[in-house]
Amino acid sequence: MYTPNSFKETDPDILYPFVREHNFGTVFSQTKNGPVASHLPFFVKREEDILIAHFARANKHWQHITQAEELLIVFQGTHGYISPSWYKEKNTVPTWNYAAVHIYGTPVITHDLDELRTMVDSLTHHHEQSIDSDWDYEAAHEKRDQLLKGIVGLSVHVNRMEGQFKFNQNRSQKDREGVIKALEESDSESDRSMAEIMKKNEAKS
Repeated sequence: MYTPNSFKETDPDILYPFVREHNFGTVFSQTKNGPVASHLPFFVKREEDILIAHFARANKHWQHITQAEELLIVFQGTHGYISPSWYKEKNTVPTWNYAAVHIYGTPVITHDLDELRTMVDSLTHHHEQSIDSDWDYEAAHEKRDQLLKGIVGLSVHVNRMEGQFKFNQNRSQKDREGVIKALEESDSESDRSMAEIMKKNEAKS
């Protein structure tokens, strides 16, 4: 990924939490018929540098992955249009702010039911812990075990990571303040979320 130094991030202690928060990734692999992509939620096993997910068995992408030496997984966060009218400096052009992390890793496909159960349980608990839910997970174990037969597991052993967090770091403080103000006043939840990220960046600088 093309990443100017102003926006580059390589620290795993920043990249892994980003992936954990924005864990719906796009998996890319190359086949003899061209590139193939699938969209999957991932669970991060930080201590082992492994990401886990699962495919529907009917999705033939996993069959191509069994022959792949390396995958690319892309995770995207908050993004949006930045109007030049928000800058103090008016002789300029629009841009697009965004956050993205690319992970390259070695894939392993599994059909083992015990491993699949652990994979699904990990991902489920990750999301359920933040929800005020009365769903009884243990009571659903029979239904879960039936559905395990319809999926295959994916483990990705991370080889390298690269991140780009582009939030006007290359602009003046006055320009960034103008962007933050406009985003805070936006009706878009995504814009307001971007404003919060930029405010945190300002506090660090």
